[in-house]
Amino acid sequence: MLTWALGETFDAAVELLRGRGVKFERYDLPGMGHDGDVHVAGDMRVVWFKDPDGNILSLGNY
Repeated sequence: MLTWALGETFDAAVELLRGRGVKFERYDLPGMGHDGDVHVAGDMRVVWFKDPDGNILSLGNY
């Protein structure tokens, strides 16, 4: 898995990817809620998605 920590640019990056047709994964994880496609735990926000080869990638606001 590869993760990018985007800080304040997180929401803009999620919208850009969504606009380009990226489908985000949805996981039911203990202690995490959902805000649409975004997983939320306190101040932490993260999305996961797969590349064409099936590798799991993620973006976070940390």
